[in-house]
Amino acid sequence: MIDVHEQRLQAMPWWSSPAGISLGFLLPVLFLIAYVGETNHPGLTIRGVRFLSLEYIGLGAGALLVTALGGWVGGHLSLRKEAVDAVSAWDVIAAVIGSIAVGAYVIWFRDYFIDPGLIVRTIFGEHRPDRTNIELTPGITSLVNVAPVFFSIYAYRWLNAGSMPVLRAVHWMCAVLVAFTVFRVYAWSERLALVEAAVPFALACGARAMTSARAAIVGIRRLGPYVAMPALVLYFGVAEYARSWSSATYHGKLGFWDFAVGRFASYYYTSLNNGAGVLATADWPTYRFENVLLWLHKAPLSVGPLFSTMVNATDSRFDAFLQRFGDPEFNNPSGLYAVIADFGLPLGLVYFFLIAVAGGLCFRAYREGRFFGVLFWPVFFISFLEVFRYPYLGTPRAFTWCAGALLASLLIALMRSAPMRSHAAICRTDP
Repeated sequence: MIDVHEQRLQAMPWWSSPAGISLGFLLPVLFLIAYVGETNHPGLTIRGVRFLSLEYIGLGAGALLVTALGGWVGGHLSLRKEAVDAVSAWDVIAAVIGSIAVGAYVIWFRDYFIDPGLIVRTIFGEHRPDRTNIELTPGITSLVNVAPVFFSIYAYRWLNAGSMPVLRAVHWMCAVLVAFTVFRVYAWSERLALVEAAVPFALACGARAMTSARAAIVGIRRLGPYVAMPALVLYFGVAEYARSWSSATYHGKLGFWDFAVGRFASYYYTSLNNGAGVLATADWPTYRFENVLLWLHKAPLSVGPLFSTMVNATDSRFDAFLQRFGDPEFNNPSGLYAVIADFGLPLGLVYFFLIAVAGGLCFRAYREGRFFGVLFWPVFFISFLEVFRYPYLGTPRAFTWCAGALLASLLIALMRSAPMRSHAAICRTDP
């Protein structure tokens, strides 16, 4: 299954690889978060018992080193070369996936189409939709999470896939999905949705930037996520502004940047601290897979409850931990430690290694311009970025993203086989 012959690889920035992002960014940021969390920064809001000791910081660093090794191994493997597809086929598949996402958004936002004045009231803060109504149409509203599949195809196709222009309809579809995503982020405070839309463009821009000799672009691509950090903190602060700024903890006591930096650091420190606390206070491994298979626990109909019963996960140990030792406001379990709580230390490290190998394979396929790499590398990349908060690949939104990517893979396979079937039919009728 592995092709030992080297293929031409597209140049990519250091931070776009599994090993690069793990060693060059996540590892330093782990130590930085741990340090800032122990300072007296005025914006910090860290309640509960402190568990993030040097022992647990070292454990997290070890998991990142294993991830870097797995990513390096995967990046040096290459699957057999797949058929070269016409870029017009990519446009067709992007249109199909995008149509699914647009349709799901239309159903989700139907009240706004019925009453356009509701949009104005939402924008000006007079109406704040309830986050729980996202689940009012199970299986439909969740389909909006195939939108990142569209963005992955579109971003690569637009910036790196040759001279044939993208279909105008696909450009318009992108504009509509971006507008829906931005409104979703604003109205429902779903910060991650914008990150999921932006990462495919960041990766495609990173590849495109490797061809530029302009000093500013060279500097940006070399510094990569460090350049993005101020913008990320600003985005986080703006998103938190309406929800937290008016509280007695912050109102009239802090400047905006103190608030944004403190809230950002608190968010990530408490995630790491929660994960360390679970390992320090509870028995593990649980083998309940509450973190790495959360999507299966949340599966619709009777599938989720049945699986939860099978693994004896009818109650949430993490919620009990938050009530006793933590702060329910900051409720992320940290992907570095939650995996170990599920699997134990040896198997947990194996999990990190294998996920990184798979990510490395997808990264190499992305560099080779293969369709499945373009589909899957962005979701793996986000899973590395989100490792301080939770195991992203175990979430329902990541499951929907991967399901959409699998559908796109099936569609491209059908389009490849169609000409072959047509050719075989002609041969059978040829006298």
